[in-house]
Amino acid sequence: MQIDTTEIDRLAADLGDVGALAGPFINSAVQGTSVKIKKAAQKKVSKRKLFNIAAGAIDYEVAVFRGFGASVLKSEIGYNKDKPAGALGNLLEFGAPNAKAHMLVKRDGKWIAVPVPGDRARPVTPGNELATSMKENEADFEYGLSEALKDAEKKAGL
Repeated sequence: MQIDTTEIDRLAADLGDVGALAGPFINSAVQGTSVKIKKAAQKKVSKRKLFNIAAGAIDYEVAVFRGFGASVLKSEIGYNKDKPAGALGNLLEFGAPNAKAHMLVKRDGKWIAVPVPGDRARPVTPGNELATSMKENEADFEYGLSEALKDAEKKAGL
């Protein structure tokens, strides 16, 4: 007895197409969630007294790496050190328990920041704005991926 597997073979071929077609849809989902995380973190940082200017340095970048028959999509969201106040990013996200006031002093023709003599420590508490914003957007990311796969299935004719 021979079993007709024509429809199963066609479905397997169509499902193979889904993976090939899903890339742009997944990219859109990652881009969308990255923007939401960036904006949520910017909103939180903009409320920080004295450090609100650092909100403008929060940025994101999505990159695709291809090789060995696979693609990897990577999103980095954080403080862009090339933007004004971007260097404050680690201080704001992770804190500085022994932070002291600094002053600019000219040494050997260059301006450098040195601690103010006799100043007491003024800890900067960690804000965790990026981590919190990412956690808040987990469900959106999962939903976006689910929709991306549905769109790829639809494009494959499933």
